[in-house]
Amino acid sequence: MRSRTLFLTRLVLLTAITLSFEMIGLPQPLTGPLVNLMLILTTLVTNAYGGMTLGAVTPLIALMRGQLPPVLAPFVPFIIAGNVLFVLIFSIIRRRSTPAAVPGFLSWTAVILGACGKFAWLFLSARFLLQLIVSRTLPEHIIGMMAFPQLITALIGGGLALIFYTQLVRRRIISPPKS
Repeated sequence: MRSRTLFLTRLVLLTAITLSFEMIGLPQPLTGPLVNLMLILTTLVTNAYGGMTLGAVTPLIALMRGQLPPVLAPFVPFIIAGNVLFVLIFSIIRRRSTPAAVPGFLSWTAVILGACGKFAWLFLSARFLLQLIVSRTLPEHIIGMMAFPQLITALIGGGLALIFYTQLVRRRIISPPKS
C-alpha cells in the first residue's frame, strides 16, 4: 500500500475509534485517558501530523457532544494547542531514540515531558492567558479541571499508548518503524 494511503487509512481508523470513545459519553476520568492514549498511539502509528490532527478534532467534538461544559467554549483553541503540544513534545523527544517495538527510556520520558508540557500550557492558559486575550476569567472549578487532572489523564493515556503500541507490534498487527 502506498505510504500516503496507509497514513490516511490509519488516521481515519484511529480518529473513528477516538470519536467513538467520545460519543459513548463516558465520564471525563475515563474519556480523558482514552483520548490521550489515542493521541500518542496515533502519533506512533502514523506520525506527529496525524497525532496533531486528531488533537485538533477531539476538543471540538467534546464541546459539541457536551463532554466540555459550555463555559469552556472560548477555551477550546487552548485545549487544541495543549493536545498539539503534547504530541509535538512526545514526537520530538521520541525521534531521538532508535525505533523499536518496545518503547525505551526516551519514549517514556517523552510521555512524561509531553504530559507536563500539556498540563503547564492548559493551567497557565486557564489561569492567565485566556483573561489577557478575551478578557474573561474562568471559574475556579473550571481552572481546577485544567490543572492536575490534565496531567494525570495525559500520563495514564500516554503510558497505556506505549504499552498498547508494543503489543500491536509484537503481535504483528502493525509493522515496527523502519527508520
